[in-house]
Amino acid sequence: MRHDPVGAPEPARSGRYLRACLLLGAAGLAVVTAAGCSTAASAGGPVSGTITIAAIPGIDTAPLYLAQQDGYFADEGMSHVVIKTYTSGSAALAAVQNGQADIAASDYGDIFYSQSQTPNLKVLADSYDAAPGVLEIITMPGSGITSPAALEGQTIGVPNDQQLPISGTDHPVSLETAAATQVLTNYLGNAALSGGLNWEPMSQQQELAALQHHTLQAVLVSQPYIYKAESEFGAVEVLDAYSGSTASLPLTGYVATNAWVGHNAAAVADFQAAIGKAQSQATMTGQVQQLLPKATGMTALEADLSTIGTYPTSTSVTGLERVVRLLAGDNLVAPSNAPAVPPMVVRPGS
Repeated sequence: MRHDPVGAPEPARSGRYLRACLLLGAAGLAVVTAAGCSTAASAGGPVSGTITIAAIPGIDTAPLYLAQQDGYFADEGMSHVVIKTYTSGSAALAAVQNGQADIAASDYGDIFYSQSQTPNLKVLADSYDAAPGVLEIITMPGSGITSPAALEGQTIGVPNDQQLPISGTDHPVSLETAAATQVLTNYLGNAALSGGLNWEPMSQQQELAALQHHTLQAVLVSQPYIYKAESEFGAVEVLDAYSGSTASLPLTGYVATNAWVGHNAAAVADFQAAIGKAQSQATMTGQVQQLLPKATGMTALEADLSTIGTYPTSTSVTGLERVVRLLAGDNLVAPSNAPAVPPMVVRPGS
């Protein structure tokens, strides 16, 4: 999922606008790695030409910028990498599919929905997996909502950055809401799946304003908005959306088209090696917290205190199949067109 920066201006349209703060400032629409010689141990060998990666700066893509900052791409043989900023996962995927970018970072809701419509994507690497506390339904003290069961019949604000082109809001509208609905079935039973909830998409800043001013009694938000709501006006958690059956759910990944992967084996191997190293370093050294203020507009305190998920160093087919089953179970992808995961995953060295 997308983890929006706090304090950014309101979006002029739906989508992940708030996460589109640029890594290196307003002039940095294209972030280019320093040119350098590849090392003898590079995974796929030197790659000529520019590799363009479509991404949205945020918690989930922080290792991508770490790889750029610390020269991991150049070390692996990709001496000229451009990271272009997009305002939504669907826009990043469109850039890959129309040839404007080679690799896209996107959430799996967008990825698998796109694959169910036009099966032309390969998963190069998993980017970000859920952990407790990264996506919650929160409310205000005194709202009368003291347990998940009390959410029945409520209108709940949800981030509009993952909203898929599905009609109606009385059923899940995104991977995030599908995960929350799945957990809520433990408390509401079939009512969670059959109109017992109403999801109202909006920006996460708008969600917090609606909660604070009591125009909504509950909202589904991610970090750093959870921390902001709890610290600034005393909001409290009602439900962790990534718990139980949705715990450790894969959330975002890096993809390219079948055709590009087939013609760029060296670039694929180099990218996988570089992003794998960056994900490992991000997990081991805590460098993500140092990058987040520059990448997303979060304050240093928010970066330090926000709960962060996990950065996997390998891609789990079983984990991605959990995502597909969740999406298909809520008809966010047609069950008859549910993507087969194993053919999509590009294994390192394959």
